[in-house]
Amino acid sequence: MKRHHIDAALISLCGLFAVAGILGSAGGIEQIGVVLLAIVLSAATIIVGSLLIGYRRHTQRATSPALTAPVMCLAVIISVAVTHWPLRVTYALSRDAFDAVAQRVRTGEHLPTPLRAGLFTIRSAELSHDGIVCLWTHPNPGGSAGFVQCRRDNVPFNLWSIVRLDDRWQFISED
Repeated sequence: MKRHHIDAALISLCGLFAVAGILGSAGGIEQIGVVLLAIVLSAATIIVGSLLIGYRRHTQRATSPALTAPVMCLAVIISVAVTHWPLRVTYALSRDAFDAVAQRVRTGEHLPTPLRAGLFTIRSAELSHDGIVCLWTHPNPGGSAGFVQCRRDNVPFNLWSIVRLDDRWQFISED
């Protein structure tokens, strides 16, 4: 295998780790899950980056240019864990659909699930006893995860994690 093919393969692997972190968050993995995924992906990126640097040293080529890709990928992975920006982007693109589904739930309409709301698949939709619309992406008797329509300062659920999206919608995972 030629030298630049090995470089490209290792750099691509780092890129795939960053993409995996983005897709995990964008798909609605709970906040704790995203942080744990980021830890694993960061470790993998550091290992692959170290292999890349070691290979370049072994072939007596400059190592500084090869540091750029792993460092950028590591920055992306950390930014996903800290800010949850992919979930925020996919939510922003889906908010109108969420509002429309929430209105249908409030009127008492029975919604066949699973159903698409923007970029998300809603597996269960309900109106809680507090009158809060819940659009569950991962329903579970032990604690569901999904979007709830309530103020960010009053989220009356037994929370495992929460991502405050705006003044009307929150992404939660129940304990």
